[in-house]
Amino acid sequence: MKRICVEYVVPGMKLAKSVKGLDGSELFSKDTVLTEKEKEVLIDAGIDYVYIEGSSEAEEKRLMEILAQEYVFKFFMYVNPDSKVFSELYKIVVALVINSLNKGWEPPCEEELRAKNVERMKDLFFKDMGSPQDIIKHELSLASFPDVYFKLKQVLKSPTSSAKEIADTVSADVALSTKLLKLVNSPLFALTQKVDSIERAVSLVGEEELSTLALGITAIRYFKDIPPELINMDVFWRHSLSCAVFAKLIASQLQGINQEMMFTAGLLHDVGKLILFKNMPYSSVEALIFARENMVPVVEAEECVLGFTHTTISNLIMKNWDFPPSLIDIVGHHHEPYDATNKKEAIVLQLADNMANAVAIASGGTFVIPGMEDEVFYELGLEIEKLKPIVLKHIKVLQDLVAAIL
Repeated sequence: MKRICVEYVVPGMKLAKSVKGLDGSELFSKDTVLTEKEKEVLIDAGIDYVYIEGSSEAEEKRLMEILAQEYVFKFFMYVNPDSKVFSELYKIVVALVINSLNKGWEPPCEEELRAKNVERMKDLFFKDMGSPQDIIKHELSLASFPDVYFKLKQVLKSPTSSAKEIADTVSADVALSTKLLKLVNSPLFALTQKVDSIERAVSLVGEEELSTLALGITAIRYFKDIPPELINMDVFWRHSLSCAVFAKLIASQLQGINQEMMFTAGLLHDVGKLILFKNMPYSSVEALIFARENMVPVVEAEECVLGFTHTTISNLIMKNWDFPPSLIDIVGHHHEPYDATNKKEAIVLQLADNMANAVAIASGGTFVIPGMEDEVFYELGLEIEKLKPIVLKHIKVLQDLVAAIL
């Protein structure tokens, strides 16, 4: 027996419990086999949930497969249905959703996925009355990026800098150094020995690489004051970390791509969204609702509602923070990788973002897959068959990283 939202009912499902209307009268009795007509009656009657069951174990399994397919399908509506890449990803996600359903997970109803309680929020800028540059100028007037990264950059610019100097700079920030050690000791890095000091981490991972990782972790603290009624920051950073893991795992399958740079790019790929939430809360929520109601990617909804996207904001804020140009380029073009100077890396990040959104569907992810062209994917030289092992490894390491970094 499984409780599901009425909107997920598929004709042929059988009621495991009778359904009563708001007045207490019985609408449908137990064992009723639901049709599209009965589904419409349930919706019109304001019924949110029904309990379904199969007549046998095989039938129960079939119902779970149908439910998973129907639920996942709507998140893939924006992508090319003939795409071999997304057909494979769809099958992977359906299997993940079936596994979640069998463990008792209930897919959230449409109403639960919408933003609420933002009446007291006021936008500081309005469409056509404030440019992305105005938003960044205001943001920078409020707070500066944590200075540990800039101290680190100064050390790195010195031709005589040593691993010890870099380690001393990072170690001066206890919280940062603790998270970095947890990160490099995680299964994602798969080092053969435990690293117990930042100096040792620098020697094993690399000076530039460790500094890039420090940048990504430091950025998380900058956005600690986003109102919780606007966005669940744990969910946001979990998605960002998920994207970071996918970016590193994909990069590990390719030649000539800096895995740590890609990890940090994944971690920071949506920072523009947080700037928008801080400065344009109403409009940001309006964009999210538009995306949900019209089943389009958030980046498309932002263009319609705001007139620009979070990637524009990310690009501007990262330039003002003096982030590495390659990182700015990759993050700023992860929805349009052909426009990037570092095109292959931007493609990796675009794929990672799609995969992070896809696997989140099995745990309550709320937005459609943004999509990418198969031709773009093929430029990586990555076999489609590699996607499933990457997903399985991602699942294996993500939870430990969430505990270590967030």
